[in-house]
Amino acid sequence: MGMVYRGWDEVLEREVAVKTLTLEGSLDEESRRRFNIEAKAAARLQHPNIITVYELGEDRGLPFIAMELLPGTDLEGLMRSGEPLMLQEKLDLVIQVCRGLAYAHDHRIVHRDIKPSNVRILDDGSIKIMDFGIAKLGGTGVTKTGMMVGTVHYMSPEQICGQTLDGRSDLFSVGVILYELLAGRRPFVGEGVTEILYKIIHDEPAELELAELGAEASGLRETLRRMLAKDREQRPATAAVLADELSTLLAARLGALAAETSPETRETLAASRHLLREGRVEESLRRLREVNERNPHSLEVRRALRAATREMQRRQQPPAPAPEDDFPELDSTYRPDAATYFPAATRVQPETVMRPTVMRAEAPGRRGWMAIGAAAALAVLIGVAALVARGRPASSPSVAPPASAPSPRAAATPSATGGVTPAPGPSVSPLAATAGPSTATPDGKVNVVSTYPVDVLWRGKLLARGQTSPQVSLPAGRQVLSLIASGFAVRTNVTVDVRPDAVIGVEAPSLGRINIRANPDNCRVLVDGTFLDFPPILDRPLALGRHAVEFQWPDGARRVETVEVTKGAPTYVMGRKE
Repeated sequence: MGMVYRGWDEVLEREVAVKTLTLEGSLDEESRRRFNIEAKAAARLQHPNIITVYELGEDRGLPFIAMELLPGTDLEGLMRSGEPLMLQEKLDLVIQVCRGLAYAHDHRIVHRDIKPSNVRILDDGSIKIMDFGIAKLGGTGVTKTGMMVGTVHYMSPEQICGQTLDGRSDLFSVGVILYELLAGRRPFVGEGVTEILYKIIHDEPAELELAELGAEASGLRETLRRMLAKDREQRPATAAVLADELSTLLAARLGALAAETSPETRETLAASRHLLREGRVEESLRRLREVNERNPHSLEVRRALRAATREMQRRQQPPAPAPEDDFPELDSTYRPDAATYFPAATRVQPETVMRPTVMRAEAPGRRGWMAIGAAAALAVLIGVAALVARGRPASSPSVAPPASAPSPRAAATPSATGGVTPAPGPSVSPLAATAGPSTATPDGKVNVVSTYPVDVLWRGKLLARGQTSPQVSLPAGRQVLSLIASGFAVRTNVTVDVRPDAVIGVEAPSLGRINIRANPDNCRVLVDGTFLDFPPILDRPLALGRHAVEFQWPDGARRVETVEVTKGAPTYVMGRKE
């Protein structure tokens, strides 16, 4: 439902995380209410294991939540990375989740979407519960009766059946996470959503082998069995009770391993962290590896070593390329050398008359020609005066109309060879020959009918962004619009005949639905070259037509499946790693 950005608080001068509703997501009333509930639910809870919310606001019609920016990684990313976790570390993570949930439940808030991607692990090993987007606040509801919300694999039986939920529903989800941490697989899997939901309600998960726990194995197995009980009355009464049970098992485990951190080890850890803050990563890593060899079961040492290793990996990564615009059609706004430039049309208002522009040329011999003309005129006057003085009848000679003095417009100019080139008649600029009083063509309007947010572009210009059924203005005539909605794999051109002072309607591509799964599911899914999500992707709206679905695994393996999304029944695609 949301998109998260890194932001900067100019007042308090600190980095923050800013979450907004996605452009792909619907900006309907229910989405806004859920968004507000997420902010209000988290804002009520001030606990070390729950994310802190700073502000709920709205900017130009788009709601946002400003919250603390959390370093580290989420539990899902850690599990997918294949990085080994010690048993005591797995237990400690789940205990912290239970502590945070216990505080939320005490404040009458049920999370309802506990899953690995909503658990953030910081570099010091502490965790933060995130995303209260579908949380149930006491006395507040945003879903219709019987409506099922949540993430399929981690939903409780009563959540699937649409029953009233309490904190024990979250404990079932925590049990699924603990099982996945211990076994390396989910307890309830199937070929489709229906099969998974059926197993959650009716089937018991396979029993785990916990021989490495020794004497504590039976206790952990019994606790896990009660966490995943179909009947919530058989689960631990509260999250606090569950946290205490797991803490007892963890203490026994640490005691059996003699994993207590000595004062000398703590001093070495402090020095290594100081080196890390100073940027001396290699020296910090060397010290932490040495102390890890002496304390292989220490949680503190393992977490410090993981944080230093990640920092080294970040430093070794090549610089990230400059981010590309999501819309290549907009390249002309910042890459004129790589795109066609469309200048803005110049409109001439009806009362505007464009006059020819005349350049006054100053010929080098102008003063000499003027002197000659003046001398000739003076000689004629003297001759006429002499005839009159003699008394002769002066016949009126047939005098041609006096030649106009060579005006600057028609003045002869010396040629390059030294001769004189007769000047042409009065010059007129090319613009004057074509330009005259002109009337601007009125614009027409185009309604893009869509059930989802869409971007509308014309000649590389963004006319509407992330709007449902936007209306845009265009010059009259045949025009080509680009309709883009990356979240739904929509990218198409539409030709429309725009009529002056009229409204024309065009329809955006229709959507079907697709279900995407992968085996193994630790991969990225791209549709038509654009990242979509991590599997499983269930009942996702997608543009009708043929699409290329690409699966990318961390080891470089790839697989591409071509599918046809049609109206009616959803389309299914499975990516199997070869």
